[in-house]
Amino acid sequence: MTDNLRLDLLGPLRGWSGDRRLDLGPARQQTLLAVLALRSNQVISADELVELVWSDAPPSTGAKIVPPYIYRLRKLLPQGVLVHRRDGYSLRLAPGALDLDRFEGLISAAHACRNKDDAAAKLSEALELFTGEALSGLAGHYLSVQRHRLTERRLKVLAERIELDLERGRYGDLVPELVALVEEDRLREQFAGQLMLAYWRSGRISEALETYTRTRHELIEQLGVEPGPELRAIHERILRNDEPLARPTVRDELPYDGAAFVGRDDVLKRVVDALRTAGPAVVAIDGMAGVGKTALAVRAARQLADVYPDGRLFIDLHGYTPGHEPVSALQALDRLLRTLSVPADRIPADLEERAALWRSELAGRRILVVLDNAPDSAAVRPLLASGPRCGVLVTSRRQLTGLDATARLALDVLRPEDARELLAEIVGADRAGSADAAADVVDRCGYLPLAIRVAGARLRHRPSWTIEHLSKRLDAEDRRLAELSTDSGGVSPAFALSYEHLPPDQQRLFRLLGAMTGQDIEMYAAAALADLDVVEAEDLLEQLVDANLLLQLRPGRFQFHDLLRQYARTLAPEPDAVRRLLDYYLYATAEASAAIFSSRPQPLPEPTPVRLPQFDSAADGLEWIDAEGANVLATLMSAESSPEHVWRTGLAVASCFFQRGRVYEMDEALQLALRAAVGDAEAESRVLLSIGSLGRYRLGAEASLRTLQEARDKLPADADLALRARLLASIGYSLAKLSPDDEALAVLREALEVGRRAGDQSIASRVLAYLGATYGDRREFTQALVAYQDSLELGDPAVQAEVLNGIGECLLELDRVDEAVAALTTARDLGVERGADYSLIYTYAFLGTAYARQRLWSEAVDVGRSSLELALESDSKQSQQNAYLRLAETLLAKGDLAQARPHFARALELALEEGLEATVERAADGLDRTSPAA
Repeated sequence: MTDNLRLDLLGPLRGWSGDRRLDLGPARQQTLLAVLALRSNQVISADELVELVWSDAPPSTGAKIVPPYIYRLRKLLPQGVLVHRRDGYSLRLAPGALDLDRFEGLISAAHACRNKDDAAAKLSEALELFTGEALSGLAGHYLSVQRHRLTERRLKVLAERIELDLERGRYGDLVPELVALVEEDRLREQFAGQLMLAYWRSGRISEALETYTRTRHELIEQLGVEPGPELRAIHERILRNDEPLARPTVRDELPYDGAAFVGRDDVLKRVVDALRTAGPAVVAIDGMAGVGKTALAVRAARQLADVYPDGRLFIDLHGYTPGHEPVSALQALDRLLRTLSVPADRIPADLEERAALWRSELAGRRILVVLDNAPDSAAVRPLLASGPRCGVLVTSRRQLTGLDATARLALDVLRPEDARELLAEIVGADRAGSADAAADVVDRCGYLPLAIRVAGARLRHRPSWTIEHLSKRLDAEDRRLAELSTDSGGVSPAFALSYEHLPPDQQRLFRLLGAMTGQDIEMYAAAALADLDVVEAEDLLEQLVDANLLLQLRPGRFQFHDLLRQYARTLAPEPDAVRRLLDYYLYATAEASAAIFSSRPQPLPEPTPVRLPQFDSAADGLEWIDAEGANVLATLMSAESSPEHVWRTGLAVASCFFQRGRVYEMDEALQLALRAAVGDAEAESRVLLSIGSLGRYRLGAEASLRTLQEARDKLPADADLALRARLLASIGYSLAKLSPDDEALAVLREALEVGRRAGDQSIASRVLAYLGATYGDRREFTQALVAYQDSLELGDPAVQAEVLNGIGECLLELDRVDEAVAALTTARDLGVERGADYSLIYTYAFLGTAYARQRLWSEAVDVGRSSLELALESDSKQSQQNAYLRLAETLLAKGDLAQARPHFARALELALEEGLEATVERAADGLDRTSPAA
């Protein structure tokens, strides 16, 4: 259980399972565990682990070094903690399992305390978790960086706790601790300054001044620099002996921030922490219209009264306000200077002189300035405070990339639970209804605070409405924006202001993106949609991200917030845009498929009408399909007006989905293709061929054969020979899977002959592979091996991994184990390279048997489990029964009868459903041999 594991990183690496201390093994193994722990509950690829763990001594074997270390860690950690995913490995830890998490939790709790004694106690408790230097004794660049980061984090928290102790008057108690800290690092000015204050306030002025002199000497001697402004200011205060006098009247211009402010604890803390740092702090918050930037800024400013006791100023720059021109920097400075009681006759007319006066007036003061609703960076720069004790908090709908900010925050929509809480705050718990109904409403609001406030206000002011009624009104996408807008504002007017501030080329792309049906879009698809050069399209997409009208969740991929997508669809479209997008997905899918399978079963008209990404390898095609497959499918669902695009694209993407084990999406693509092909006999035949061939492994040979025979019946008499050969081959293979008899062999031989007449070697290669599998099912392994080897010689990359699997199986049956391992290792490498998850199911299963014959038990069990994981993801009963059976046989041979038995039982259950006698016999025999009575 993951709850039983605890790991300590804030010192030497230590681990416990319950109350039992774990022996974590040699240093490199501990390094691997530490890396996984620092990135717990994330998936890390084997290649990345090599880079992070072995950076000081890269292994010649590359990523192959990782599995043995993972295996050893699994043996010492509780079961289920270290898991293998398709893309790598993940250490699953419960909340609080890491001392680092507990450390950060205590700091957060300290910051939430209103009482300084309680806050100091929490920080002290956090610091006590350090038992030495973090991650001590562990090698590698990554851990070295993390060690430095954690050391700096500890020192920052320590300085914060000391600051609290100074505020609580614990001067004498602090002196010994600070003397040691300053001696340990004579260049760290913060601790030197705190020691000077502790001495001074303890009446030890000469020692305070001596500390400054010594620190200044060290800085000049070692770095060639004078002390910073903070340390110099403390020195000057001591020389003048001027403790702060009573504060002047505080100017607080912050607007009312509303009663309903929920969630945002993490981002609020980030803003507050950023503005608590020494030196002039400039924090920029950006986000889409209605996301709650102003509310967050005002709430943060209210929590900073102790840091900025001389005032908190607020000015709305009206960057996006209906009926208002943006406030110029000149106007804003006039307003701010008057706020500081500067007489009108002293305020210069020139912008630079006015900005200089503003900076002078702030000198020596501790003031926070909130600049809300900024139109751009240029409007903000003259208003920035340069004083070391002042802070500036800016909000804008645009990303203020031209602003030299010390911290930036892109504000996202609310978390679902926080959105529900906001709705309940607005309407009252009694009106919020059931959790499901409230969840539906906030989901339809896109978790956008502005939309939730409008929806909540409508419900609150209509006593006869229920929340279920409101949810139904929001169901219709074409009415949703109207429901979330009012005469005085709301969602649509807020979006319209952002749109109207765009230049024409950005407005056009924003409108066209309303036509996209997928979840996100990349630059090539956007270029096709807008008929633009790819670089130009990417630039415009990035500019829309800067305007917070698009989201960029990872490099190169862009998406709308749901409500912004609906707003874009209300704008005038271009009729040809959708056709261009369909062309792009058709040709790009075909090129990706060609890169993966090294063949083009359905050539497309030339020239290509749109610009496409480069597909130089199978990896390129797989990467594109992984990223774009869902978008292709979504586009096909809404493309009824272009049936040829649908069936052609559906066929191409279905094969790619099959290669990746995404069988449900494969089924959906093929059903869409079949509906679109109605009325075109050859197209229907092509689609049915794919349905029957790709579905054979999941639906069984009998259902596959019926579909293939329907495809044959629809095949026009003048259809090309290649299509006829592929159909015959698939029919023959389904017959063979039902019964590997002479009839099946005859059909496959006919398919081989027709394929050769068509001059298509890829068909011949596949038919020979089918013949090899059929001979194998007949237990005629010598003939099967010959057929597989003939297929391999034809060199079709699309079937190479499957053929090598067949060769490996035959060699195993002929007891040529070492040769089998060689063939299967090559099959594994090809399967990984081509992302052939389905092929890898069998590769790993056969390798498990081969390793077991070589008595390499850990390797045999590991690959057997990998086979079973992939088989379960594929939803193919045929592959599952093979994986269960071979893993069970490995465990039985190893002597682990208890673990083998349930696998035999599941293999038997699946084999009985499929009616496969040979598998039934093997599974039943395994159950007999693993019974308690055996």
